[in-house]
Amino acid sequence: MKKTMLIIFSVTIALCTGGSAANKYYNKHKEAVNKQHKQDIQNRDAILAALGAFLNDANSSFSDGSVKIDTPVSTADITGVKDTDHIHYSGVIPPKIYGYVTTDSLNMRAEDSGKSEIIGKLKFREKVEIVFQSDVVEEIKDIKSPWLLVKKADGDEGWVFGGYVSDDIPKEKDKESGKTDWGMIMPAEGRISSRFGKRVDPVTKRRGADHKGIDIAAPKGTPVYASADGTVTRMEFVKSGYGNLIVIKHADDLATYYGHLSKFQTSKGSKVRKGELIGNVGSTGKSTGPHLHFEVRRGDKALDPEGFVR
Repeated sequence: MKKTMLIIFSVTIALCTGGSAANKYYNKHKEAVNKQHKQDIQNRDAILAALGAFLNDANSSFSDGSVKIDTPVSTADITGVKDTDHIHYSGVIPPKIYGYVTTDSLNMRAEDSGKSEIIGKLKFREKVEIVFQSDVVEEIKDIKSPWLLVKKADGDEGWVFGGYVSDDIPKEKDKESGKTDWGMIMPAEGRISSRFGKRVDPVTKRRGADHKGIDIAAPKGTPVYASADGTVTRMEFVKSGYGNLIVIKHADDLATYYGHLSKFQTSKGSKVRKGELIGNVGSTGKSTGPHLHFEVRRGDKALDPEGFVR
């Protein structure tokens, strides 16, 4: 009598957990999962067919018919298993999904935040592999988008703001977004004591106050430098809050504001170069202590200065 061999076949289906269908790359990931699901079904059917052929061959070899080998577990006896078309998504993007930079220069950062360290730059139309999409969503220059972890052709990786990455090769630069990096410099040495956006007003203590720039805390008299090349269009005392204020006009309808100065070191109408001394830190106007209030504006719209400085 031939030896009876018991063969156990198992099919394992791995599912990722967490995530949301709102993810930009969810549909591409879903297509990949559905394709794998169809392949798993084909593999399962092939395994069952091979198992059936083996059982038939084994049973036909027994001459007396007293022993019969059957399927170890009947599918009819399996309960508690339900079909599902839901795909659990962790945010991990299937490999080899690419994007293209839509603006002049795009910062690569160490973390998924516009305030993290800049570790590299991407050029217009540069192709990058999209490795991961963060749950962190920010709004920069009226564009709301999540951060993406990308890989360059040379293997370098970093986080970029997803609003400046397209699925298709752009034909022209994104005129709405403009440049994402001007290579501006911080205008004074010190500690950023208050960032751009909503905050508790340090004077009125009102919550939700709109802070239109950043505050750089530094001792009175600390030198203040022009963040970029431009022309001084305002140099005056503003009673409404800025105190001693300098405004420098730059290209592309950009302007920088330097408030609470203790002293002016330039003159109205002067053309200044990036890094040129223009004033000194003070506490004039609406201020609780010596610091520089620094703004970047396009027209009347205030923008986050940390998106422009290097």
